[in-house]
Amino acid sequence: MTHRLRWFCALAVVAGAAQAAKPPAAPKAPPPELPAETLTGTTLASAPSERIYVADVAIAHITDGRLRVFGARDGKLLGMVNTGFAGNFALSARSDEVYVATTYLSRGGRGDRADVLEVWDSGTLGLKYEVLLPPHRAQALNYRGLVRATTNGRFVLVQNATPATSVTVVDLAQRKVASEIATPGCWGVWPIGNSNRFATLCGDGKMVTITLDDAGQATDRAASDKLFDADQDPWFHHAEVVGERMFYVSFKGVLNELDLSGPAARLLRSQSFVDAAAAKAGWRPGGYQAFAVTPDGRQMVVAMHDKGSEGTHKMPAKSLWVVDTATGQRTARLPGHASASLTFSHNGQRLQALDGMTGALNVWQWNPAKPALTLMTKVAKAGEASLHLESHD
Repeated sequence: MTHRLRWFCALAVVAGAAQAAKPPAAPKAPPPELPAETLTGTTLASAPSERIYVADVAIAHITDGRLRVFGARDGKLLGMVNTGFAGNFALSARSDEVYVATTYLSRGGRGDRADVLEVWDSGTLGLKYEVLLPPHRAQALNYRGLVRATTNGRFVLVQNATPATSVTVVDLAQRKVASEIATPGCWGVWPIGNSNRFATLCGDGKMVTITLDDAGQATDRAASDKLFDADQDPWFHHAEVVGERMFYVSFKGVLNELDLSGPAARLLRSQSFVDAAAAKAGWRPGGYQAFAVTPDGRQMVVAMHDKGSEGTHKMPAKSLWVVDTATGQRTARLPGHASASLTFSHNGQRLQALDGMTGALNVWQWNPAKPALTLMTKVAKAGEASLHLESHD
């Protein structure tokens, strides 16, 4: 062993002895216990009635959809309802109940299937009850016309696809399925007026109007004349209903107004709101709720994009066009904000939109005399895959 190595070994022995000679450190005092946490619940009773419901199909984890409720003035998240696998929703005519038609599998992503209509209290966001549905419910992206409540509050109508199409009628008073009505080749349910009638649009270009009795059974079915040619210029599935008037927009930008007061739907007029210059530039409607009509039925706001062609009918807006529904003429042209879904508040004082690129929720004040987009609030991310929105008030 060299002299240097013996010196290092001796130094290590001395250091170890010194360390061993130190007294043990005093134990630290335990931290004080945290106070017990008390879980509490609240309701939306004190929240403003100015609210917006945004459906999020959560397509990356589609068994776990969400329905979020936001304050319309401040964008605050007020609450959330689970909507299961590709659930679709509707509000009651008084906005006191939320109806969610959805599917659950016993093992999450597999297992026994259960289709249900859930009835939620919009004031507490608590589940009131559920009704078991036939396993035919259309498992589709969020669209307004897939679940609707009759305006008299008696029935909820649920679109089915197996892929054969039918409608399940749920009796809310009896809390049970009343009937299943075959609607071959037709899609969507649109309640009419204060009645037990509803309309559905068919691929042959016609509309079928169905009348229910008090037991939820179909007592009358009337088909309209041919309204459109799906090969030449199909209509968007989304529609706007004002009383017994119904508005549809075609892929090429034609406004169609229907009268639903009679036994069968009747086309009142069909008028293009895209002039020759705009048509040459390829301006077309696009989106999911691609247009909205004011509650008085006088104005329509349409999400429009240029350079449109076959297959661009879901493109978000590059521009929002304001159209006079009486004349069919464009009266204003506003920034698009990539809007893919639009709806008005019930009083017509707000225009609300979902950004199809970022998922943002935009809420604008609306003045029908001088249309402009005056921002009230913005939610930067209202959902992961949000396509359908409704106004509480």
